[in-house]
Amino acid sequence: MSAAEGRPRCRWGGGEAVLRARAEAAGYRRLLRARAAEVEALRGAVGALHRQLEGLRDRRSGELAKYQ
Repeated sequence: MSAAEGRPRCRWGGGEAVLRARAEAAGYRRLLRARAAEVEALRGAVGALHRQLEGLRDRRSGELAKYQ
C-alpha cells in the first residue's frame, strides 16, 4: 500500500489543489506580515517627524518671543 493510498481522498477532487491553496495562503500571510512590519516602521518614522516638528515649533516660538 502506497502513502497516497493510505491517505483519505479529498472530497474536492484532488489534494494538489488543496496544497496549492495552502501554499498560496501561506504566501499571502507572509506578505501581510511584511506589510504590517512596514506600516509599524512608517508609524515610528511619522512619530519621529512629528516630534521633530514640535521641537522646531517650540524653538521658533522661543526665538520669536525673544525678538519681540
